[in-house]
Amino acid sequence: MSKIKGFIGETLVYGFGNVFSRLFAMFLIPLYAKYLGKVDYSNLVMLQSTFTILTFVLALNAGIFFYYYEYDNLRYRKIILTSWFYYQVFAAILIFLSLYFLSPWLFNLFVIQNGNEEIIRWSLVLVGFQLFPYIFNITNINYFRIERKPKKVIQIVLLEALLTLIFVVLSLSVFKYGLIGVLFSQIFARLIVSIVFINHARLYIKLKYFSKKLLKKIIAYSWPFVLSSMFTWIIVSIDKFIGVHALADKMELALLALAMQLVLPISVLTDMIRMAIGPYVMSIRKEEDAEKSYQQIFELSVFVGSVVVVVVILISPLLTYVLADITYIDVIYVIPLMAFAKILSLIGNQFSICFSLVKKNIYILFSIIIAGAIGVAVNIFFMNKYGFVVSGYSQILAYIGMTTFLYFLGRRKANLKLKLKNSLVIVGVVVAYLIGLYFINPLVENGEYIVFILLCMLVFAFITWIYFKQQKVNLIALFKTVVNKNIKRNRA
Repeated sequence: MSKIKGFIGETLVYGFGNVFSRLFAMFLIPLYAKYLGKVDYSNLVMLQSTFTILTFVLALNAGIFFYYYEYDNLRYRKIILTSWFYYQVFAAILIFLSLYFLSPWLFNLFVIQNGNEEIIRWSLVLVGFQLFPYIFNITNINYFRIERKPKKVIQIVLLEALLTLIFVVLSLSVFKYGLIGVLFSQIFARLIVSIVFINHARLYIKLKYFSKKLLKKIIAYSWPFVLSSMFTWIIVSIDKFIGVHALADKMELALLALAMQLVLPISVLTDMIRMAIGPYVMSIRKEEDAEKSYQQIFELSVFVGSVVVVVVILISPLLTYVLADITYIDVIYVIPLMAFAKILSLIGNQFSICFSLVKKNIYILFSIIIAGAIGVAVNIFFMNKYGFVVSGYSQILAYIGMTTFLYFLGRRKANLKLKLKNSLVIVGVVVAYLIGLYFINPLVENGEYIVFILLCMLVFAFITWIYFKQQKVNLIALFKTVVNKNIKRNRA
């Protein structure tokens, strides 16, 4: 149990930072809606998605985590970080030059309206330039993650988020710089953070520690994860690029963009667990009770994910009115689907751990390719006819394909021993909840919330009761224990 407490503690620290960084991002949604309009807002979200997929080319995290713990030797660890750092620099230069020369053609992937071609072109170039300060920050972040120093990670994340918020507010509301101004704001924020933490770069900027041989090993271990990340991006982001051509009403792209941001809480949870579980699992994989720890983490993750999904759905109508306006209310039809897809993603991520432990990462790649292919196919064939809501169904079907593949193959080839019975009960309740929402959402759209709120609260309580019953936790006894501890503290 002490190991689980350690994992929960690190996860909560990551969660705290992620919550506040994403909260800062949500503060910007009203500004985007007001000063950018639906077209530029849609383009901004797609540009941010483009930046995300470009960072995957730099991400050798899996190999870094694996080889960093192989030997307890400081010089060896410096070689690992240095080799990765200069690989990122070289890759970023190639990406920047590619975007600069290909931007006259790439801008057609975005929403073109009112002569904004030149703005999109230069925005793509700025997206590439943003990689350079990003490299320093992400290297520092992963070093602190490896060393199990989550507070340092959060300092970087929070400072970057705060500076981005300040610069974007000034850029849009004061100077009226529009889309270009937002991208410059992101660059300046990342640049300042990289300068603030520049002392830590001494660990990995010395070229003498670069090792081509070790870098090849890291790439060989990591490349399935890199491609997996790209196909994961396809699952959650390709809908908007397909929608540019498939949706008759281009304003529906703004609904997809808003939905993507309103499901941030469940995305935060997924990131929390992902950031904590990588180094955590690698550090305990040789211990005798590792399997028990994995099972506890798995069931806890599914439970917390389900609870967060209910909360996200509950507050989504309010956030739509507060952060945007009533013209965005149809977003409530796709948010529950996207949120539920995150639970399936969370489950798939847990299944993939067993493949990492036995160095069979290629199967993780295969699962993501299957998911990406399903997501693309569903969007291409059905979005034009059924509209933006197809995006949510495509994500669900994609992750069902991924988790099914990982589970059955994991049991055959990677010694996967996770038990699903408890978690499937909770997931089943969430599915029934989503079906109920299908009939209740029209009431929400018309401003009638009582039935909607009651259903959300009932499901929230029911899921919590099921989980504690499964874990054989007596809520009354737990409550008495907490009360008695508080009484003793007060007396002391």
